[in-house]
Amino acid sequence: MSVETMTRKRRSDAGIIMWTERDIYAVTWIGQQYAIRLDHLQVLLGLYAGSGTALSMGGTRKLVARWKRAGWVEAKRLRASEPLWVWPTRLGLRQMGLPYVYRNMEQSLDDLTHLAAINEIRLYADEELAADWMSERQLFQEVGRISGKDLLHRPDALMQWSDGDLIAIEAELSLKKPMDLAENLMELVRGRGYLRLKTEHGAAKARTMSQGMKSKYNDIWYFGPPKVRRQVRRVRAHLVEQGALSEEEAKRIFVKWYPLARTKEAEKLEDREDDEALNLAAEEDDEVPV
Repeated sequence: MSVETMTRKRRSDAGIIMWTERDIYAVTWIGQQYAIRLDHLQVLLGLYAGSGTALSMGGTRKLVARWKRAGWVEAKRLRASEPLWVWPTRLGLRQMGLPYVYRNMEQSLDDLTHLAAINEIRLYADEELAADWMSERQLFQEVGRISGKDLLHRPDALMQWSDGDLIAIEAELSLKKPMDLAENLMELVRGRGYLRLKTEHGAAKARTMSQGMKSKYNDIWYFGPPKVRRQVRRVRAHLVEQGALSEEEAKRIFVKWYPLARTKEAEKLEDREDDEALNLAAEEDDEVPV
């Protein structure tokens, strides 16, 4: 045996997969959002690199395989028609210092379409908007429920501009009961004061008694497909017609496209569509109880 062989020592960290800054960034992002679809992970990793393009599918799969070997994530195809999904394991959450309970996404199939929409909106915000993001999972972590007490409607996410303005983010992919949607809007616009009055006096009286109250949200952004956008605008218009909301309050509710408006021209059409809706009275044959 040579002297070199005799003196060679095995490194103490040999075989151990070490965190990189990219790992920390990506796994923390995924943990905050619950999970991510592989094509969205490509975009996320491209944003981290600052390349302006998504990471290749091969490079993304290689990275996920490394994370799986380390025990940080699970990755499975949950729907035959979609790319695989990636989510942190208990070990991954713990090592990232994330205070969340592990969630097995194989038991959350009904949430995947909505989660994909929220992830896409956050990726857009990360790329195009200079704002901080707080996910629904982060918001839920801050909620302390008191038994028997009603909870204020929680948005799907919050976005905060550098000047402190706070935006409530909602992604609705299917129609809601008009009354439920109306109450969500009232709580998002008027906040805890409205909820307290509603608990004590009922919704009808609370809408009058809470005039002048304001939630912590400067604006509310509702993302949805055409049928959902029409419903949100109808309910918003009816609330104004009934005197439940003022016109100024209604202007704080922005109804945006999903799938997202990706070009400047599409963004102009999105703004014009909503501006015109704010100036139109709700049609008689579309009236719904709110």
